[in-house]
Amino acid sequence: MRWAEVMTNKLYQGAPGNPPQHHAALEELKKYYNEAQIVELSFVSGFFNFWNRFTDILEIDIEQGSLMTDFSKSTAINPDEFTAYMRDCWWNEGKDSASKQAAE
Repeated sequence: MRWAEVMTNKLYQGAPGNPPQHHAALEELKKYYNEAQIVELSFVSGFFNFWNRFTDILEIDIEQGSLMTDFSKSTAINPDEFTAYMRDCWWNEGKDSASKQAAE
């Protein structure tokens, strides 16, 4: 997810020769998600960024080495599958019927 990458790598700040990248990433995100979903995605990404930095700086081992092998196969996320999953989430229930009613 480009949005999470922009947040994680602080690409929203920009640098000499590298302008901020959050505007383009946000416009791409708006094609697939509503404002509430974007806020939730931002919150979750921001929380895990915080948590990783917090545990890294304090050298807190939050996973046992043997447990991490359980996650090694899940390192890649298929964007199409994730988008389909997010569209089927509970907060989208009734959204299609509400959109149809608004269009009529």
